[in-house]
Amino acid sequence: MKKKVKTSILLLFLFFAGCGKDENLITKPEKLLPLDALYRSAFNEFEQGNGQAAIELFKKVEVRYSFSEWAPKATLMIMYIYYETGQYYEALEYAKKYKELYRVSKNIDYVNFITGLVFYEQIDIVARDQTYALAALKEFKKIIKNNPNSIYSEEIKFKIDLINEQIAGKHLYIARFYMKKSKWIPAIKRLKIVINEYDYTIYAQEALHRLVEIYYRLGNIKEAKKYAAILGYNFNDSNWYKKTYKIVANKNYVIENVKAKRKLKDRINKIFKFSK
Repeated sequence: MKKKVKTSILLLFLFFAGCGKDENLITKPEKLLPLDALYRSAFNEFEQGNGQAAIELFKKVEVRYSFSEWAPKATLMIMYIYYETGQYYEALEYAKKYKELYRVSKNIDYVNFITGLVFYEQIDIVARDQTYALAALKEFKKIIKNNPNSIYSEEIKFKIDLINEQIAGKHLYIARFYMKKSKWIPAIKRLKIVINEYDYTIYAQEALHRLVEIYYRLGNIKEAKKYAAILGYNFNDSNWYKKTYKIVANKNYVIENVKAKRKLKDRINKIFKFSK
């Protein structure tokens, strides 16, 4: 009996001794800040550039005050901070989350805008894959279609122009590659995409010139003259037309008044310059 009592005392001693060593593992319940104080703290962290700290606090607003009007605002802030700090995957996840939780929100345009910007920021150089360019274009067009008077419309339209320049440049890059390999048919196909779908971009001039080059090389003088006429009528003072003129100058060729769209923008011309 005495032996059992001693054993029990020993076990209790070991238990309390263990608790003394690990007392730092037992944490006190965290004090729940009022909603306004918690949200204000999160926003202050954001303004001070402490993105991760802000995200953690906004997440607490989401969880602890999920039925308040500030929960969706917290979700939007988390999405934006992830975008701003280059954590694009997480930004897209929160954009998706917001649209699933608040389908009829007036802020859906904003969410789609940030989604488009996420893809836009990842657009690579012309020579590489244009997946992100196409994804950004899709998101931006969705906003314009659903809400033509969106407050983001002006910026979106400018970015769409830039994306189209990028895509046109990609088609021209591929056409050049095919020309080097003497693969004339696929090269023509790419060049015609540029002049038919992206004729307002800075790449339209070169695409027209390349078509003249190819058709003269293939002996199709009629088609060559047609595209030389379009280039001459719209871009008579361009370097590309000067190169085209050298091809057709000795062939008794008269420029016809063949009209094509001309919507080049000076600011785009300054931003994008495709190497010759």
